[in-house]
Amino acid sequence: MQDSNEELVAYNRKFKKAILDVMFSLSDTFYVHCVPNPLLHIGSRGLQDREEREGIVLVFGPYSTKNLNWDETGIHCEMQFNKWERVRIPFECIDRMFDKSGQVNMQWATLVSAESHREEQIVQKTESGATQEPARRKEKSRVIEVDFTRKKK
Repeated sequence: MQDSNEELVAYNRKFKKAILDVMFSLSDTFYVHCVPNPLLHIGSRGLQDREEREGIVLVFGPYSTKNLNWDETGIHCEMQFNKWERVRIPFECIDRMFDKSGQVNMQWATLVSAESHREEQIVQKTESGATQEPARRKEKSRVIEVDFTRKKK
């Protein structure tokens, strides 16, 4: 069963990488919805508020990314969040990709690789073993919400 899951994860990564290649070649700006994953890294910012449960939509465009590259495991770049943050997006956490016009919209099942699962167990052990959790900022949410359901008339 484990081998079968790893084969599915490898196929899922390969497929998403191929779609990503097409999106970068055909679209100036597009969006990627990433679900929470232990291997998802968004600089020192991390996931905030509802993003920790629902994920984050990242904008890939001419002014939002720099030092962009990707390999067989995921996307690596710097993205603009008030300041440039180093970002690592594993393919297995990519849930959707869609373009600015709404003409292209792809959604996948997100699979968890053994590597993600191991990382999640390490994080859980670290959190349960810690005597005191760092205080989280209790300020007003700094997450920008965009409603894509509104249609132009």
